[in-house]
Amino acid sequence: MVTGRTALVTGANGGLGREIAIKLASEGCVVSLLGRKNLHNVCKKIESSHPKSVGRLFFLDFCDAQSFDIFLNLDIHFDILINCAGVFPVKNLSDSTSDDYSKCFDVNVKAPFLLSKKFAEGMKQQEWGRIVNIGSSSAYAGSDNSGLYCASKHALLGLSRSQHLELKSHNVRVFCLSPGSIKTDMGKQVPNQDYSTFMDPKDIAEYLVQMIKFDSEMISEEVRLNRMTIR
Repeated sequence: MVTGRTALVTGANGGLGREIAIKLASEGCVVSLLGRKNLHNVCKKIESSHPKSVGRLFFLDFCDAQSFDIFLNLDIHFDILINCAGVFPVKNLSDSTSDDYSKCFDVNVKAPFLLSKKFAEGMKQQEWGRIVNIGSSSAYAGSDNSGLYCASKHALLGLSRSQHLELKSHNVRVFCLSPGSIKTDMGKQVPNQDYSTFMDPKDIAEYLVQMIKFDSEMISEEVRLNRMTIR
């Protein structure tokens, strides 16, 4: 179902984005990578095993409005969009600033909205597409030390629910995949939790790819992934 398709993975330089890109490539998908830095390392990893699955590299910071506008005006199309880029400010709300708010929502909510809006048009025309918004268990909870992050993931969940309803008649499937804490560099910032119990990003990537390959009348548009052990 994904072999020969084109995909864009944002946040591909991060732990989860990297594994998603590699897994999609292993399934025969031509994968383009978007991130702020270190994309060549991921590209080399894919190229070493799946040279025909290497797409384009886009170095982009979503907080750079001018560069983002240039990207949005490029004449490009993707069959699969994985909105994985995210920021995780560890700060309580009383200490957070309007700049903290803008950066968090620009990356975690605004970017997925604009990218989905751009690439959904081509998906609708061909009557096939996949959009995966990487949410979080924080989309279903609050926090006293990462309130902006929780708020942004609540917003992303609402966006995903609306996208699903809007696009399903065009055979474009929208998923919100919300994992708990993951063994990534971002995961290391999570306070007061046992990192050894966090989920392996490779497992999440494998789950995601199987999810988007499914093509019957059933869809799991909202998925929560939790840890078996929490200490």
